[in-house]
Amino acid sequence: MTSPVPSERQQQQTQTAGPARASCRTSGARAAGLRHLGQFATVLALLIAAARPSMADPLDLNLRTFYDPNRPVAELREDGNYQKLMSELAHVIGPRFAGPAHSLGALGFEAALELSFAGINNNAGYWKAAEGTAPSTVSTFQMRVRKGLPYSVQVGASLTHLSDSNFWAIGTELTFSLIDGFVSVPDLGLRLSAQSVLGHQDISMLVAGGDLVLSKSFGIAGVVSLQPWVAYSTLFSTVTTEQIEVYPDNTTLEPEVMLLGRVNNFSHRAAIGLRLVVLRMTIGGEFIRSFSNGLNLFTGKIGLDF
Repeated sequence: MTSPVPSERQQQQTQTAGPARASCRTSGARAAGLRHLGQFATVLALLIAAARPSMADPLDLNLRTFYDPNRPVAELREDGNYQKLMSELAHVIGPRFAGPAHSLGALGFEAALELSFAGINNNAGYWKAAEGTAPSTVSTFQMRVRKGLPYSVQVGASLTHLSDSNFWAIGTELTFSLIDGFVSVPDLGLRLSAQSVLGHQDISMLVAGGDLVLSKSFGIAGVVSLQPWVAYSTLFSTVTTEQIEVYPDNTTLEPEVMLLGRVNNFSHRAAIGLRLVVLRMTIGGEFIRSFSNGLNLFTGKIGLDF
């Protein structure tokens, strides 16, 4: 006895059922991933809220203390206090989490939340002049996304906020995975980044960075990926200020005396980090040491890979 031959319509339904089920599974995984990311954001927000009480005074710097109508700008710059303050601000709010060096792939996408704690020279005269009583450690919160492109290229964007202040930074980055995916050779990557610092009426700051990253991925049980890395970083910042509400209305404006002018800072940093990938979830940490001002920066990260 022969089995009945399926009709043409039945064959079409059978052919389309498989892709439909796969699409549903993919959509379900993405929805679950977004729910997890929302939970991560809530946890990180609670951590930030817990860190805030230790900083009683807002970190909105009072730059008016650096103006002196009786001293030329050249003398104000020679003492280096204003320039040191701007260098530390760039270190606190600048780029972080350079690694690992491997590519996300042409279709890869990463969304992450990062919480950083940075040490500052709060006992230095320039911090006392600009802030009064500043904490020894300040925190920043960053939201960051990265998208993979063909040829082992990644682009990214970030939004950073300095806690207890009005400072925000909008950033962009471009990463090249120069050596990627070899079994016996570490991955090598180059990241270029730029950030515009906003939120302070007297400061216009641009921070640019370059990172050379060396990393290696180790698989564990086919489920977990362990990705340590080391990096050398350079950080360049350029700052200009505006003279606002410093002198009486009837004072004649003398830019060569009243305005601090543009200052540029260049620093060298080293970083070591670790990224753990479990299924689509990523957890990581990074430690940065600045050789130029002796400051440290620690960042914790949690996110999702799609």
